[in-house]
Amino acid sequence: MTLSARSFSCGIATVAVLGIGLSVVVAGPAQAAPSAPSWDDVKAAKSDAADAQQTVDELSDRLTSLQAAADRAGIVEQQAGQAYALAASQQQEAKDTLADLSAQSKRAKGKADDSAGQVAALVVELSRTGGGDLSTTMLTDASDSGDLLYRVGTMSHLSERSATILAQARSDQKTVDSLADQQAVATTALSKATEATKTAFATANDVSADAQARVQKQQDQQGEVLRQLAYLKGTSVATESAYWSAQQAKAAETALAAQTSSNGTSTTSGDTGTGTSSGSTTNPSAGSGSGSTTPSRPSTPSKPSTPAAPAPAPAPAPAPAKPSTPTPSKPSTPAPAPKPTVPSSPSKAAGAISYARTQLGKPYLIGGAGPNSWDCSGLVMMAYSSQGIATGGHNVVWQYNYFGSIGRLVPLSQRQPGDILFYSSNGTASGGYHDSIYTGNGMMVEAARPGVGVVERAVWTPSQLLPYVARPSGSL
Repeated sequence: MTLSARSFSCGIATVAVLGIGLSVVVAGPAQAAPSAPSWDDVKAAKSDAADAQQTVDELSDRLTSLQAAADRAGIVEQQAGQAYALAASQQQEAKDTLADLSAQSKRAKGKADDSAGQVAALVVELSRTGGGDLSTTMLTDASDSGDLLYRVGTMSHLSERSATILAQARSDQKTVDSLADQQAVATTALSKATEATKTAFATANDVSADAQARVQKQQDQQGEVLRQLAYLKGTSVATESAYWSAQQAKAAETALAAQTSSNGTSTTSGDTGTGTSSGSTTNPSAGSGSGSTTPSRPSTPSKPSTPAAPAPAPAPAPAPAKPSTPTPSKPSTPAPAPKPTVPSSPSKAAGAISYARTQLGKPYLIGGAGPNSWDCSGLVMMAYSSQGIATGGHNVVWQYNYFGSIGRLVPLSQRQPGDILFYSSNGTASGGYHDSIYTGNGMMVEAARPGVGVVERAVWTPSQLLPYVARPSGSL
């Protein structure tokens, strides 16, 4: 089955179960969740308080297991989406390069034609005034401007003025020839980039189609568990879903704190998500949780922006999302460890979060950068652009490298609302496949996937996060 670009994402697969946002991610073989009580078991347990609590615990464990398997499975789809986004960006760069060379070539050709015209006029002038072996036949017999310059250059008697005119004309013609060679190379590069984009697009569609084939089963299983929990506890599916989301956010914040603490970086203050530093140590290899290494060296710096900081604690959001078995890749060159603390401007960070939240519910579209549809890096880019802050482009890897290049990466342990979270398959920037804006209390806002769009939910799979977050509005 061939799907459109809307069919895959750099985000999470969140599906609606009975009208409730429920994160279900699929791609690649999912690990089987432990068996759960049947409806008969649930009904039998309802009349006995002890049995009912035990069954609730079993159902909760199953829901957690299903979500974990779903999250692991989603990374493959996200990586495919990021690969396509990167290929498309490189194709656009190739187009821009060729367009720029074409414009330069046009200007150079005009200048070379003017110079050649001056040489032709020189031939006529000198032939009339007895310019040695120069003659009008030299002008009429020349096949093109290059031939004319060659013929004039063979003459033995040229005045200083004549030699200067000839030298300039030759230089202008060399520029035209050089640009023509560069255009040929750029044309070939564009052709290859276009082919690579087509291949990445097809691959992403295939991966997405395979993932979507498994979504329904995961969705049904999680929906069933929620209905059983609601029956046992005498509540509703909506209530259980909201409770589950809150528990996921709390678990995410706890996991983030434990993760950064165990790796030697300073930890956050409880469940507030405001990320205060309790030490000062910066550990480049901290926090990935999956054999992560030091983040890769950032690209060329761009003009710094202004400061940003904590935003108000978010309201409960949709629900978890997806990741899957990461494909290991060769770590890139380590970059210098970022400064331990980068202050932020509350108004800028809060403004970016507010902008992102106003997009909640809008659809996902690969390459989308608003105003009506989004992908993950597009939402991050425009949320901060609304505050007058650049993010380094419309690409997860570019954004991480950009903030690294201007010294605005801080340890994950010092995260604050408004910081950008980066997911990576190999613990380095080169493996980046998704990003989102942290909103505090274990929550983040992101452009998830087709059919879901922009949601605010618990931070999923903290072990896949890079050990540094970006603070776009930090003051240096």
